[in-house]
Amino acid sequence: MTSAEDVRNSDLIHITEKIHDDVVQISLEGRFDANTCRDVEKFIQQRIEKGSYRFVLDMEKVSFIASAGLRVVLVFAKELRRKYKGGDLRIAEAQEGVVKVFSISGLHNVMKFFDHTDEAVRSFAN
Repeated sequence: MTSAEDVRNSDLIHITEKIHDDVVQISLEGRFDANTCRDVEKFIQQRIEKGSYRFVLDMEKVSFIASAGLRVVLVFAKELRRKYKGGDLRIAEAQEGVVKVFSISGLHNVMKFFDHTDEAVRSFAN
């Protein structure tokens, strides 16, 4: 079952979600930086509080990620992996510049990256 919801729209970041069985796909559009990271952080935390623990972060339309965005991704990935069996936050469709920031920061070895969102969603079945 897949459902979609347009959740948050501000001048700086647009957040939408799709539910694929027990995987929450979060699509971001805009800049993921100090001005927007709290919106993303709050959104993910609300889903965790509702019982979700498998996330795909679709970053196809993220034009820029700063250290504040990296921190949000890393903190949630580590928390989900530690607290929930099978829990994780995986990255899909990130633009080359965004992947480069993860690489420079050394986080490319910590996170799981996928070329396509559906591939990332299916990876939870393995």
